[in-house]
Amino acid sequence: MSRLVNDTDRLIIRLLQQDARMSYAEVSRATDIPESTVRRRMERLQQRGVIEFAMLADPSRLGYDLRVMIGLKVELHQLEEIAATLQGMDEVIFAAFLTGNFDITIHVVVRSQEGLVRFLTKRLARIPGIRSVDTFVMPYIIKPASAWLLPEGRSPDQAEEQLAEDLNGEETARLRPRRRDPNRPRRSHRGRDPLAAARTPDGQPEHMELTGSIDDRESTPIPQS
Repeated sequence: MSRLVNDTDRLIIRLLQQDARMSYAEVSRATDIPESTVRRRMERLQQRGVIEFAMLADPSRLGYDLRVMIGLKVELHQLEEIAATLQGMDEVIFAAFLTGNFDITIHVVVRSQEGLVRFLTKRLARIPGIRSVDTFVMPYIIKPASAWLLPEGRSPDQAEEQLAEDLNGEETARLRPRRRDPNRPRRSHRGRDPLAAARTPDGQPEHMELTGSIDDRESTPIPQS
């Protein structure tokens, strides 16, 4: 996966992680990378699934003040069915399989303690295959997952050298002549009738009109010896 990006891509990604609303022109000015190259690289990163753009809302600022991490022990033969059910629950903002004491962990946001009790007893307890539930309330988030920033690759000097190589490579690829297909037969000009283009479909010479006259031609004086 690391081979999908180089230092130039990492530089663009780090900027977008800090402000995903930056335009192509703003990224270009901040990195000294041509705007056309920024656009092309961002589109390629999206197509490859390396980056995606989404709107993130802060639950605590919308009235969902209680964040809870829940560890589940489940019947392993019902793992996929349980996972599909958890995916459809709006309260669940994260879910993953685990190794260790729990089989699944989920992160839940609710408005209050009463909301947590309702979720545990009315929603979670009704899922077939769940054997036990351990709840851990998170009163304070030290660092959210959305704060992750791609580490820098090489030193700034090395990154600048990589950028120059990338830009030169793209320019060379743009100007490189297209290679001829070796399987495509060559067109021979030998024996071609030079007047073939001036013949009618039945092979007769096509009549062409000449405008002007001989007298209209410019004459060049012959130097006297």
